[in-house]
Amino acid sequence: NATNTSSGNAFRPGIVLLASYPRSGNTLLRTLLERTTSIVTGSDTRPDRTLSKSLAMQYDLVGEGLVGKATDAGMNKQKKQSSSARLQIRFQTAYDPSLSIVKTHFPERKGWKPVNSSRVLLLIRNPYDSIDSYWNLCCTNTHTTSLDESVYKKYANKFESLARHEIQIWVDFHYYWLDLCEKEGVPLLVVRYEDLVLDPESEMQRVIAFLMEDGDDKSLFDSFWKWRIRHALGKSDNPESQSTTGNTSNLGSYQPRSSSGGILSIGKTLRKDRYSESTLTHMHDVAATVEANRNKNTSKFASIPSINKTKKNQSYETILQKFGYDIYNQNFPENFKHPPPVPTFAGKQSKTPGRVTINKSPEIRSIDDEFGRKMTHWRRGETDNDANPFPTVARRR
Repeated sequence: NATNTSSGNAFRPGIVLLASYPRSGNTLLRTLLERTTSIVTGSDTRPDRTLSKSLAMQYDLVGEGLVGKATDAGMNKQKKQSSSARLQIRFQTAYDPSLSIVKTHFPERKGWKPVNSSRVLLLIRNPYDSIDSYWNLCCTNTHTTSLDESVYKKYANKFESLARHEIQIWVDFHYYWLDLCEKEGVPLLVVRYEDLVLDPESEMQRVIAFLMEDGDDKSLFDSFWKWRIRHALGKSDNPESQSTTGNTSNLGSYQPRSSSGGILSIGKTLRKDRYSESTLTHMHDVAATVEANRNKNTSKFASIPSINKTKKNQSYETILQKFGYDIYNQNFPENFKHPPPVPTFAGKQSKTPGRVTINKSPEIRSIDDEFGRKMTHWRRGETDNDANPFPTVARRR
């Protein structure tokens, strides 16, 4: 039995964090992992939240709120409990020692419990699509409903302001994880959403190989896990059969919004002209400014005008360029017709395994961030407390 080990499955002991900026395909990857491994994935989101209940009830992701083995002895102390501690006692079933993978959006926002991990899956999606999808989530309070064009027109200034703000959060989020894993010596695997859509079989092979024990029989992977991946994707059991690369119809119950699938589902917000040219330029400038700051190339970052529109005098890659998302220099999204290589990141070498802990340090958002949780209050204010929701369009299948 390929899943028989002392920890209950063939994966390395302990929790693997599945980290992503919101709307980057986390639920899609969780669905594929569960279909492949038959193991429930967890989440550090409170299980009584509307969106968490939706994932559990509508998409069968029953691990919402589960965070693995309890590690905080103080959880069982009854004296001087804060309201947060009492809430955690209420959801004691969130401790499930059989879990291997826990979803998180930290540090974009805090989950409801601390989680320790010695390995990280970082799922990344281009900021143009993920930020637009985040806007849809904030406005509809659902994972799959799309806004009508009239909402974009009526709230054009709000959307543009959100996009210009969120690019900084997007950049900071991904550098948080790249820097933290390098500093702590924690193994990190970067998975691009775009690759997961275009070639799910190859990407799932990378993910499963990352999760497996170092000492596992590799022939077992070549046989059992490759078969499980093809089965999860609805493909023939014969590895030599025709591939369904780029066909999103086999990605499980939770699929990309675009009915066209494949390459046309990548960068679709750009094809729809969701962003003004000035906002797209701003997004690239933010990435360039952050990189210049990190590389200490200048002391007056704010004065850099459209630094990323040309490679002239640029001695470093921005985070957009690292992942192939630069519109001006890499011709995104057309460059994903032949996807650029996925960058690899190696942490420092250490005799003892590294570890990261989430949901204890501060979020990267400020407390008064109007585009974070305050978007809920804005939506309710514009929709009579959701009594008259924003117009939406039917999701095309």
